[in-house]
Order: sequence, then structure tokens, then C-alpha cells
Amino acid sequence: MTDPSSVDGSLRLPAGFELIAQDPRLGPLMLRSLERIEQRLGEAVQATDRLADVTARHLLAAGGKRVRPLLTLLAAEVAGEITDEVIEAAVVVELTHLASLYHDDVMDSAPLRRGVETAHTVWGNTVAILTGDMIFARASAMVSALGQEPLMIQATTFERLVIGQLQETTGPAEGEDPVAHYLQVLAGKTGSLIAASGQYGALLGGAPRDVVDLMVVYGEKVGLAFQLADDIIDLTGHPDVSGKTRGTDLREGVDTLPVLLLRRHAAGADPEAAASAQEVLRLIDGDLTDDDALATAVAAVSSHPAAAEAWQIANRWADEAIAALEPLQDSVAKAALTEFAHAVVHRRG
Repeated sequence: MTDPSSVDGSLRLPAGFELIAQDPRLGPLMLRSLERIEQRLGEAVQATDRLADVTARHLLAAGGKRVRPLLTLLAAEVAGEITDEVIEAAVVVELTHLASLYHDDVMDSAPLRRGVETAHTVWGNTVAILTGDMIFARASAMVSALGQEPLMIQATTFERLVIGQLQETTGPAEGEDPVAHYLQVLAGKTGSLIAASGQYGALLGGAPRDVVDLMVVYGEKVGLAFQLADDIIDLTGHPDVSGKTRGTDLREGVDTLPVLLLRRHAAGADPEAAASAQEVLRLIDGDLTDDDALATAVAAVSSHPAAAEAWQIANRWADEAIAALEPLQDSVAKAALTEFAHAVVHRRG
């Protein structure tokens, strides 16, 4: 029996999009569109320089869920159609995402991405950064052919990506709530591009302006839920599933939501809760260069109530994303967007 989530067994819809796979019209349409996107991605990263060609294909060849292109396609479907321009925009958002990963992995000193060695561990920081820059340039060239408004969307999104990374690097200002600052960082680094995915799809698919605006709101909120879940999975997920080394953020001293909540508990008025959080923080703030020490710290954070509290916050953002879709007419595409928002916070890897 043919797998309904694939065309020929080689391309599959990611988890969280089962409704699409089961629909006799939308399933095949989405898979054909994703095949076109995959082909265009391969063409877009081609380079005449041998090293640039190899490095630009490194993460692309490692695969990926292609969530952002799929959201672009779904946004076009909710009140319009999947046009050639929508396909190009879907390629643009995935290229922009890929480029940002090259930079992120350098800044985070991450050893693995999508189950393979990161580019900077293979070729060094300079080559990885320049590869990211080249892919950003290719995305910009493609979007320039889509018109002035799409070009402005790309420029604004790129600025938010950079500012989000800068804010993460500098940390919260004195007196600023660290959790609020962290959410602002995620809005820039992740929410902005997922919002752009929805905005591109609805705009270039011919949807009314109110639907375009609605997809921006949905994208921002589901993007936050998605990244919150990713950061929690960094501590709780299995590396064979997530493709990342558990505890990378802890080792690099990056305080994600579970750790920020631990620090809040540690400074709270409840002596028992404060003592419990402080005990875990002693592990986190210690030397984590040893793998055993890192594993101990990861286990301590994962089992603390702060981890469950972090999942609750991620769920609230997903619920808000779903609520934003309410004005849309019922359709398989709308149901799929709802299903995705639910799925991002019910995964563990």
C-alpha cells in the first residue's frame, strides 16, 4: 500500500500534518508542491565555486522537516491557491532558515545539526558564516523577482532575525524580566520567519488582506510555540529523534525557558521551591565540559517542575495560534494549521 504521506516513498509530510496526508486532493497537491520546492532548493544553492557548492549543500542534504515551506503552501490554500509565486516564496523562507542555521551553529558552537556535523566543525567558522551569507543572498535575489511587498517582507524579517540574535547575545537589560526578554528573542529569531511564511503564502496566493494579516498573527504565535518546544526538547528529547545533542544550550550557557523558570523559583519566596531550584542550578552553573556532568544536569532539569511549567507556557502560545484561525472558513487547510499548532507542543523529539 502506498504511504499517504509520500508520493514515491522518498518525500514525506512531517509529523503534525496527518490531515493533509489523508485528504485525497490536498495530500497529493502538497507533496507535488514540496517536490517542486525541493528541486528549486537544490538549484538555488548551486555554486560554480567547488567549496561553496559543497558547503551550501551540506545542511540541505541533511534533510529537514520543511515546516516553513509547508506553512507557506497552507496559507495560500486557506483562501487562495498555490501559484508559482507561492512556490518561489516557500523556497525563499527555507533558504533564509537554512542560512540562519549556519550562523546559529557558529554562535552556539553546536556540534550537530539534523544528525550531521555542523558546517563550522567541518570547515571552520569563517567558511560556515560566509556560506550562510551566500544563501541569504540567493534568497534575496529570488524574492526580488516577486515584487516590492514580498521584498519588504524579506528585508523586515531579516532585520528581525538579526536583532533577535543580537538580543540573545547581549542578554536582558538591567531590570528587564529575563522571561519576557527570552520571548522577545524567540519572536525575532523564529516567530518572524514563520510569520513571513504565512504572510507570503496568503499574499501571493491571492487571499484577502484580512487573511494575510491573520496568517501573520498565527505565524508569530505558532512560531513561539514551536521554538519553545524546540528549546525544551534540547533538554528532554532523544538525539536520535531531534538530531541534536541533548543539553547543548546548557553547555553553552544559554538560558532557555526551563532554566529561566528555575532561576525565578530559586529567587522566590517559597523556601522549599527555592532550595529545590538552587540545587539544580548548582549543577547547571558548574563545569559542563564533561559529558557525564552534562548528562546529570540535563536529567536534573528535565525532572524538575520547571520543565513541565515550560511546556504549559508553550501550550498557551499554541492555543493562541489556534484561536487566531477562528475567523477563517472551515477547510482542510485550516484544520491542518490547527493540527500543526497542536502537534508542535506534543512532540518529544
